Amino acid sequence: MDSLFAQRVKRARRSVLRELLKLSERPGIISFAGGLPDPETFPRQILAEIAVDEILNNYKKSLQYTTTEGKRPLRAALIDWLAQDGLHYDMDQVVITTASQQGLDLVAKTFFDPGDAVFMSLPTYLGAIQAFRALEAELVGVPLLEDGMDLDALEEAISRARAAGHRPKLVYVVPDFQNPTGITWSHKKREGLLEIAAREDLVVVEDMPYRKLRYTGEHRPPVAALDEEGRVLVLFTFSKVLAAGLRLGAMAGPRELIDKIVTMKQATDLCTSSLTQRIAARFMLEHDLSAHVRRLCSHYRVKRDAMLQALEQYMPKAEGISWTRPEGGLFLWVRLPEAVDAEQMLRRALEHRVAFVIGAPFFVDGSGRNTMRLCFSKASLEEIEEGIRRLGRVVEEELAGLPTTQKL
Repeated sequence: MDSLFAQRVKRARRSVLRELLKLSERPGIISFAGGLPDPETFPRQILAEIAVDEILNNYKKSLQYTTTEGKRPLRAALIDWLAQDGLHYDMDQVVITTASQQGLDLVAKTFFDPGDAVFMSLPTYLGAIQAFRALEAELVGVPLLEDGMDLDALEEAISRARAAGHRPKLVYVVPDFQNPTGITWSHKKREGLLEIAAREDLVVVEDMPYRKLRYTGEHRPPVAALDEEGRVLVLFTFSKVLAAGLRLGAMAGPRELIDKIVTMKQATDLCTSSLTQRIAARFMLEHDLSAHVRRLCSHYRVKRDAMLQALEQYMPKAEGISWTRPEGGLFLWVRLPEAVDAEQMLRRALEHRVAFVIGAPFFVDGSGRNTMRLCFSKASLEEIEEGIRRLGRVVEEELAGLPTTQKL
């Protein structure tokens, strides 16, 4: 049977990260691993009432097929929602997806021939790596600085890719509270990216799953709001602002691009769930999603602050150890001394009943072995303090086991 599989399937490997995450599900382990929203933030009573009403009284629409583009009431509500960020779209510029991960898959199917180059941050979102690699794109990593992607390095990477025979097609970015680092791009970097995209004739995919979850600092315009040439596709998801189980997202952008996306989606699933679309649309139309998001921000701000405080208190004060201080989102990024292997350290951490996500899978160039991602959203305040205390002890033990010359 093995000979019947496509070559891309034969080359595929199970994610090391996903396999390690299974270990974090053991009883008694405090996990900062999966990027899960806090279930207590789901407006379950309202969603249940809407769902019951839809199934019993509006079943001819909610339990039926719908258009590939998505339900008009939901797209209309999303158009108003995105306009708050200076993003102005018409109905035919928005398509509903089965969460933003389907959007990434559709991007790959729409744009990539085998060997085409896509440029991504080092590190970047693992789901994008998996989606793009599955369609045999050439993944090119570009260093991520404190204020966004190193744009000089991006231009050099584009030139090298062309010289190597790869056609540059697309730049994938998460400019606000990036997964996994929590870094937010500066306004200047956003403008600079668009200048490069215009000069090199590239599409920009702007993923914004966390943009509304800002706790401190000033809002910066989306890259798409600065786009004057029609080069930016926006990905949005309800997973972090409403409920992950709805599996709802959206893509918005220039008509020419969205039209091709819709064509590819028709071959993928025909349409996204009518029921979950109507539930989300009614929540947006009958309740105040912005007010709900403000409550989320208050809730998660406390958890972020608790984790930052715990890191200051319990993490060893050793050279080479640092972490990001994100203004929003769900993640902190920790860098350890170069000699530390986070994957090996994770096994020690699990013995101490604390889990994190190793950083290496987020790097397309094989680097990042001394990094880890911590998610603060799902754990309680008590778990955050105790978990970071345990993690600090793990790091201390790891550093103690290194030769003196490798501790820096």
